[in-house]
Amino acid sequence: MAFFRRPYTGKRVGEDDPLPLAEARGFLGWWRRRPLWLRILLISLAALAVLAAGFLITLRLMIRPPDADTPIVINQPSPSSVALPSDVAPEPTPSGAAPQPSPSPVQEVKYEKREGVYTFLLAGLNESLADTLIVVTLDTEAGTCHMLSVPRDTIVESAPRTVKKINSSYMQRSGIEEDDRGIPQLKKEIATLIGYQPEYAAVVDYDGFKRLIRAVDGVDFNVPMRMYVPGEGIDLQKGMQHLNAEQALQLVRFRVNPIDKTGYDDYGRMETQQKLLIAVAKKALANWGKIGEYIDIAKDNLTSDLNWNNMLWYAEQIAKIGMDNVEMHTLPTKTVIQPAEIPNSAHNGYYEMVLAEEALKLINGTINPFGIPIGEELVEYTKLTETYTGG
Repeated sequence: MAFFRRPYTGKRVGEDDPLPLAEARGFLGWWRRRPLWLRILLISLAALAVLAAGFLITLRLMIRPPDADTPIVINQPSPSSVALPSDVAPEPTPSGAAPQPSPSPVQEVKYEKREGVYTFLLAGLNESLADTLIVVTLDTEAGTCHMLSVPRDTIVESAPRTVKKINSSYMQRSGIEEDDRGIPQLKKEIATLIGYQPEYAAVVDYDGFKRLIRAVDGVDFNVPMRMYVPGEGIDLQKGMQHLNAEQALQLVRFRVNPIDKTGYDDYGRMETQQKLLIAVAKKALANWGKIGEYIDIAKDNLTSDLNWNNMLWYAEQIAKIGMDNVEMHTLPTKTVIQPAEIPNSAHNGYYEMVLAEEALKLINGTINPFGIPIGEELVEYTKLTETYTGG
């Protein structure tokens, strides 16, 4: 009879061990012949595999898409603010007759969302101002994702405040009901620029941004120029480098070097922010193992009308498309400088005026969620001059 030695006892099968020879040759025998350290290692690996499987199953159960039947709220300008096409003149009112209100062009067209399309607004807060505004349209049927940045100084003529810049919309308090403050007012004002209210919105502050950078262990980024503003603690060299959380925030905040006046305008700033957003999102989406940390950051630093299930679903869909395939755009505007003595002028002397024809063309080619083009009847674009005094 063959004998099989068991290292941890030194006993032999067939002497005083009741283990049958068949079992000694099977899995149990193989297992008993392994060193103790190896058996502990294998048990630990098996336990980790079970935990990982449980985590993935739980994550899958948590992921839920937003309600696809939720209608998109289109912008409803008052008849007096609807811009007529340049080749259409208003009908004259008969002499002595009271003017009759014409039906809103919006009521004559039915705007329905395309199948598999979802929209949301991402805003980044700099103290009380929404200085980063990005409209996102996700098309799960076509496998595309478009993001449109809105310049922070874009004028919103209907805004209930003296300085009518879009970046003040989130913290608007006077002139609106309490339930309409914050995200509802932000979406309402964005709608005047793109024709509809994004279905959902997420607002994150700078602390949340820094925590996310720390969570992904920093990000490699090609800084486009020397960035130096000593009074604001901004000091970055030009070129590819690894940015920590503080340095990434310096990159986001930089605009102009006060010493040599080098820097860029809002368009250059938004382009840099877009590139950084993509770089950070790539790292975050590549490491689902930190999902718990991401959720903790969102709980503390993010305000949204989305729930966690929906946020995870959006992240999963964008990960499927791939950040390299996400297309970034910027709303076309023109800077209008205003003399400081003009009543109700912007505090820093200028607004960004939307270029209507270019803007509608871009919107319809990228973030339009409907099956038909967005027309002039849905937007409220103000034509500015250097003597603009507000509405």
